[in-house]
Amino acid sequence: MIGSLAALALGAAFAATFSRWPLWWLAVLTLAGLFALMQRAYEREERARAVASRAFAFGMGWFGIGLAWLYTSMHDFGGMPAPLAAAAVVLFAAYLSLFPALAGWLAWRVSGGRGPWSSALAVAAAWALGELARGHLFTGFPWLAVGYSQIDGPLAGIAPLAGVYAVGAAAVAASTLLGVGALQRRAAPLVAAAALLGAAGLLPRGGWTRPEGPPLTVRLVQGNVPQEMKFRADRVAAAMNAYADAVEAATETLVILPETAWTIPWSATPQAVAQRILEHVRRGHTVAIGMPLPVGGPHTPGEPVPFANSVLALTPAAAADPRVGAQRYDKRHLVPFGEFVPLGFRWFVRLMDIPLGDFARGAPVQPPLEVGGQRIAFNVCYEDLFGEEIARALHGSRGATILANVSNIAWFGNSHALPQHLQIARMRSLETGRPMLRATNTGVTAAIDDTGRVVAQLPPYTKDSLSVTVQGMAGLTPFAHAGNGPVAGAAAVALLGLAWAGRWKSHARSERRATQTR
Repeated sequence: MIGSLAALALGAAFAATFSRWPLWWLAVLTLAGLFALMQRAYEREERARAVASRAFAFGMGWFGIGLAWLYTSMHDFGGMPAPLAAAAVVLFAAYLSLFPALAGWLAWRVSGGRGPWSSALAVAAAWALGELARGHLFTGFPWLAVGYSQIDGPLAGIAPLAGVYAVGAAAVAASTLLGVGALQRRAAPLVAAAALLGAAGLLPRGGWTRPEGPPLTVRLVQGNVPQEMKFRADRVAAAMNAYADAVEAATETLVILPETAWTIPWSATPQAVAQRILEHVRRGHTVAIGMPLPVGGPHTPGEPVPFANSVLALTPAAAADPRVGAQRYDKRHLVPFGEFVPLGFRWFVRLMDIPLGDFARGAPVQPPLEVGGQRIAFNVCYEDLFGEEIARALHGSRGATILANVSNIAWFGNSHALPQHLQIARMRSLETGRPMLRATNTGVTAAIDDTGRVVAQLPPYTKDSLSVTVQGMAGLTPFAHAGNGPVAGAAAVALLGLAWAGRWKSHARSERRATQTR
């Protein structure tokens, strides 16, 4: 019990590393504490089940604290009774905690807790596979993956090579060496952990891609429309007029408005507002607006019209000639419960008073927006969690040179969801060697360079615009080229190799005992 409570406390401390502060070292130390507790549990009970229980407790602290902002969306904005909203957060944290628990169980089953070297390899491999599974199962939820905590640490240079899961695996390996080495009072593992961190720190964060095209001037608009007022009819018109003011004031080539800046499709925009924006576009500017858009061709009267969560790009060519269609991006990776209702969970959605709907999914690969000599690949809200999907837009001769995220996470209040999402966006830039532009409703609106460094940002929960000049980049990092396949394959091979080695050693010991008895 004491060990599990200690693991729970360590998990809560680990959750603090996904924040606006560079606490990468705290992540390593808390993980080291966890793996020492797991090693001690195995030594005392010699059961992988005891190891799994401590990893599960760590996960409850990690996800329970790290994702507490989900309560805000369900209770404060969704109207769900407080006990039910709190229970939903706890249950979701318990589900996510199964992945580190299974990883711990598998690692100690394979390594047998034989020592820091086999333990470090087994835990790193099992943890990587666990996080990969969490990022894919039931459409995936890789939020708070270990690697994000290292965006400002020495291990970040691994990201363009093999992605966030490889960064997390390296952090887990270093932490296991520290924790088990300290527990067993062995100096060599401690030195190896320091060497791993030091060697990774020598890796370049940039240089994998090259500049392409002229710099692009962009205005990122942060509307700061209160979520509780966003869908009120009187506020819809007021918000569109305020956004039109920001558009008209822009001198930049491109203006980007947040996700669902329009809560209605472009065809329903009041004529006066549409005319103001189109006049600005005709003067040579491009305006990208987050809004719902109908999908498919003509629809039979009376039948439901499917909508996508989209970005509509109004270009000078489209404004000048009605035969030239406006460009659009349709969100492809939808949020469970927010944009589609998983099978069997309609009752859960009915507990909340939130305007939810089943959105249509966009195509896996969509052409980038071409403006000012650059090619911009949009992603919407939490789509930037999925690095492999983001990387698809970079391939080919017309691959994207700039990434752009439009978000509205006002659903979660002024919480730690905002800096967590910024960490995620920074990791995508680092993995792909592409700058990332972020236009959000309440924050964090920011510009990130191709090395994952924030070069400009607006304070959250302010109504303002951010003017930036961004240089597009071309070429593929090793991660953008190969995706998560290498880290998944390496982890699987490592676990199979350790399992084989364990069986071989067990067989050799049995042979020796049989020989001694003869």
